[in-house]
Parts: sequence; structure tokens; C-alpha cells
Amino acid sequence: MPVENYDQLHRLHQEWKKDLLLNEKEIKSLTEELTELASQKLDNDQLAKVEHFQNALIRQKEVVNDLLQHVIKGDKMMSEEGGDNAQLHMLHNKLQDDMDTFDRLFIDLREEFKGFKRSLLNV
Repeated sequence: MPVENYDQLHRLHQEWKKDLLLNEKEIKSLTEELTELASQKLDNDQLAKVEHFQNALIRQKEVVNDLLQHVIKGDKMMSEEGGDNAQLHMLHNKLQDDMDTFDRLFIDLREEFKGFKRSLLNV
């Protein structure tokens, strides 16, 4: 996307922020669900999966926070007069890649968690 169109870029950044904040809420919800599931009597393999999901959710929350900071940095760069267009372009491209990667990995984690939850409920 050409960086010259700051309005379009700003709208995309606003959309990303909204999506990231929703993901942050979902991470909190999944963490609460995991805590409930972990209160059951679990075998060692299941406990290892609980720990895996705890670590993955912590990491995803960190990634959300990092991405939010980068989006805010991009917004700040757009608002500054005489901002470095090349630097903004590089940041935007990296953000686009990072957002795509995060979305893909978070969807995979969500699906893996749902499968784990189903396996516990079907026992």
C-alpha cells in the first residue's frame, strides 16, 4: 500500500488496534477457561498440555502488546510533520507481515485449545 494515503493507512491501523484489543480479551477469556479446566483431575499428559497453553497464551498476550506499540508508533510517525516516509513504509510492511503471522498463529492456537477442551469434556 502506498504510504502517501495516510487516511487509508490510519484507518487500517485503527482496525488493527481494534482487532488486537479483541484478541487481548479473547486471550483473557481463554486463560480463564484454561484455569477452570486445570482445576479438574488431570493426568500428566493433560497437565503438560495445560502448561503448553498457559505459556502460549502468555506469549500471545506479549505479542499483542508489542503489535499495539508498533501500530501506535506508526500512527505517531504519520502525525509528525516531515515524517520519514521510507521509515513509515518499512514499519507498515513489517506490521502487515507481523499482523498476518499473528492472526494465523492465534487461529491455530484457538483451534488447538478447542480440541484440547473437547478432549477433556469427552472423557
